[in-house]
Amino acid sequence: MKLKVHVTNITNQVYWSVAKMAQNEVVKILSPLDAVELPIYLYDSSKEPWNEMSARFDGLISGITEGDIVIFQFPTWNAMEWDDSLIDRMKLYQAKIILFIHDIVPLQFESNYYLMDKFVNICNKCDVLVVPSEKMYRCLVEHGVKNEKYVVQKMWDFKNDIRLHDPKFERKLYFTGEASRFPFVKNWHQEPPLYVFGKEDITDSTNVNFGGWLNKYELLLELSKGGFGLVWGNSENPDDERDYYKMNCSYKLASYLSAGIPVIIPDYLSNADFIKEKEIGFVVSSLEEASQVVQSCSEEEYNRMVSNLKQVQYLINNGYFTKKLFVDAIMKLE
Repeated sequence: MKLKVHVTNITNQVYWSVAKMAQNEVVKILSPLDAVELPIYLYDSSKEPWNEMSARFDGLISGITEGDIVIFQFPTWNAMEWDDSLIDRMKLYQAKIILFIHDIVPLQFESNYYLMDKFVNICNKCDVLVVPSEKMYRCLVEHGVKNEKYVVQKMWDFKNDIRLHDPKFERKLYFTGEASRFPFVKNWHQEPPLYVFGKEDITDSTNVNFGGWLNKYELLLELSKGGFGLVWGNSENPDDERDYYKMNCSYKLASYLSAGIPVIIPDYLSNADFIKEKEIGFVVSSLEEASQVVQSCSEEEYNRMVSNLKQVQYLINNGYFTKKLFVDAIMKLE
């Protein structure tokens, strides 16, 4: 019997959910490699009787046969006990589980830290872990993870097949995200102007321009006109930023690189060394420095970074980071 690879995918979150977009993106990239989508429905399972939940699990995994591989995109944003029980059911079929960790809920939200032991248990029962960064894996080990088979993600893909603009040198900053989560947006009064794309407009600053929420292709077309993509955390001062953000892998970063524009990122970001090595942006220690490097950047320097970006942009737009991750994770099963 032919071995199959399955990949879970949350299906019913709101259309602007980054979690949903990221999981959907992975499925789009892996489907041509014969990975079979395993849709996961988000619902309140707290009052669902066990016999009904058990029947639901059997329906979900009915296509899994002994020895199949499941890339379990985590979390599903259902209750962690639900995820744990579903993985147990898959293991009954002798499935090999690759836990693709997008977010770690007990670390992401301090109020959910009580779930850490349950998360560690899930990590230790899976066959291979895909973690956002080496630093994140070390953190998990400190919390009790004993699974030594892991692969580091390093970079998201942002698959794109439409023709974009050739970026032109402009001294302006783009930022994508909900303004209420990022205080610096509300307080931005410096040069260059900040162009924000998201569903919320919470500032009357004359130096902040809100473009509203754009779908993936609208966003890429707008970004690719030229300028710089800004990645920043929830705290204006990097010293105040939570460790979790410093260990995670930025999906936002991939969107800017997919558009072919240079980026400006904080020096604590897990991708900082990559950006420096490829010379495709600036790594800074403060928002003041971010403002300064944009204002001092020459057109020649900008165009050089855009040129350096071409190869990385191609890889991201064609899903190569995820494809490599997929192969590396399966090889770890040997």
